[in-house]
Amino acid sequence: MFFDNLKLFFDTFGNYITVPIIIFIICLIFGAPLKKAFASAVLIGVGLKGMAFVTDAFGAILSPLVQQIVESTGLNLPALDIGWQAIASVAYSTQIGMVFIGVGLIFQIVLWITKITDIFMPSDLWNNYSIIVWGSMLYQLSNNLVMAFVLMLFINLVTLLIAEVMQKRWSTYYHYPSCAMTAPHHMGDAPMYLVLNILFSKLGLDKVRMDPETIKKKIGFLGEPMYIGLIVGIILGVVGNISRLGTIQAWGQVANVMVTCAAVMAIFPKIAGLFASGFTALTDYSRKKLKKSKYGKNREFIIAVNDALGYGETATLTTGLLVIPFAVLMAFLLPGNIVVPVMVLPSLPYMVEVPVCLSNGNILKSWLMACIVFCAKLAMASYWAVTFTEVAAGAGFEAAITALAGGTFIIGFIMSNCTAGVITMAFLTMNPLVIGAVMIVYVILLVLFRKNKDKVHNFLETNALGVDAVSAAKG
Repeated sequence: MFFDNLKLFFDTFGNYITVPIIIFIICLIFGAPLKKAFASAVLIGVGLKGMAFVTDAFGAILSPLVQQIVESTGLNLPALDIGWQAIASVAYSTQIGMVFIGVGLIFQIVLWITKITDIFMPSDLWNNYSIIVWGSMLYQLSNNLVMAFVLMLFINLVTLLIAEVMQKRWSTYYHYPSCAMTAPHHMGDAPMYLVLNILFSKLGLDKVRMDPETIKKKIGFLGEPMYIGLIVGIILGVVGNISRLGTIQAWGQVANVMVTCAAVMAIFPKIAGLFASGFTALTDYSRKKLKKSKYGKNREFIIAVNDALGYGETATLTTGLLVIPFAVLMAFLLPGNIVVPVMVLPSLPYMVEVPVCLSNGNILKSWLMACIVFCAKLAMASYWAVTFTEVAAGAGFEAAITALAGGTFIIGFIMSNCTAGVITMAFLTMNPLVIGAVMIVYVILLVLFRKNKDKVHNFLETNALGVDAVSAAKG
């Protein structure tokens, strides 16, 4: 009953209320005055809601265009991507899904107190469903409650380790000090991006300067984010209307997408600035408090934040939108792919935050990495599509029941999380040696990171900014 009520609370008030409440409480715990704690909470709530207004409105305009791109290619595959809603529905369809809301909260607090991680993850409880779905699926397939919980807690541990590796680079690039983006469905792809980023640097792609600042210097006012939005909007609009460019309706849609892309790039940074300013009190007072605490010596209080914070940054939005037509092409050409990507395509700017920050906004490098990783994500989504549909149907999800009856399948791209997908494959073997080996790998990587944390962060900074820039920032 408690967990049902806890879920009802989160569902009723949503991210825009629960996150500010959590931040308000944390600010008070760290000794911030009531006025400053309240102001921080309001700024964060307003920032989150403002981002939602922008992304929802943008999605409403982008979704029909994406549908047209898919239809114009004649892409007809048996598994349909129906979005994160399907994943969340299945995640909370079992009793363990709801129980993990409470268990996960306690677990994440304990992880921080025991210094296994420096990231305080409960501030981003919303994304727990991206962990829960794997445990819910394992439970439906194996009916093993213990293993399902072990899987969820382990994926949580791995997610936090990857997020901590990425933390400094992400927070530096997106200008959110002492924050970490912890969305499991993005962190699960980060290991591939880390390898690709180093490889492309070795190949000399860093010498091809295609970040927003360089573009602005080279082409003047057309390099401003707003005008980059116009250009990207024209490209997307034309691609989406390629078969009917002779009609006025097509050019009306092109113009609408063009202006909307420009608006998002112009407005989003201002809203993001409001959100970021809400963390000032938390950052200042947490540092003071932690210096005096036995839990906080030589530690920084890092707060987990939602992936929405990076969505509208110029290089991120540009890269994500430019991946859309190529993602559809890859779905058509990739051997063994059975998934039609639809709902994921407007969300691609969320998915490219990791490569964009690793490359310090290099659009070409980020785009190439995103295209390669999207192929891996298509393969992972294809692998799980049949199983997920059967599990969802067993949980009473109507769309899955209908799909199976018609000989088709459904999937949400949260299930394309490559790291979580591989871990779940290992757990499904129910082989203690296989599962133990996976856990040992995690422990080794955790120990190595703990011993070399500063070196890892400095390496990523140097790789992104260059040696001179890093030295100047330290000086």
